[in-house]
Amino acid sequence: MLEVFVELMKGALFAALAAAFFVLAWTFLRLARIFSAAERSLKDVSEQVVPLLGKTHVTVDNINSQLSQLDTAVGDVADITGELDQTTTVITRGVRGGVIGLSSATAGLSRGIGAFFGRSSRDPGTPEDRAGGVPGERPGGGS
Repeated sequence: MLEVFVELMKGALFAALAAAFFVLAWTFLRLARIFSAAERSLKDVSEQVVPLLGKTHVTVDNINSQLSQLDTAVGDVADITGELDQTTTVITRGVRGGVIGLSSATAGLSRGIGAFFGRSSRDPGTPEDRAGGVPGERPGGGS
């Protein structure tokens, strides 16, 4: 009877090993399908990402080119602003010099006319003349 039991156990062990083999084979087939699907997904992503990266590279190059042009334009504006400041300074100095010259000429002409009509160049006139009133009258309006 022990021999029958041993034979049954051998049969059960063989059946268990066969079942484990089939489960393991089925697991490996599922795993192979998963790896195959992952490989297809990676291939699809690579096919889409590589051109996208190329376009991104071109876009970044264009942005860098535009930034370089903007940097040049900002530099040109700064140069123009500096030149405008210098021009304004020169014009201001010229106008100031002209106004001072015109003022001096006017003062000289005024003294010359005053001297021509009998006032000395040092005597700007009597107090009545300076006040614009009549001689002998006080500037406040009363006598």
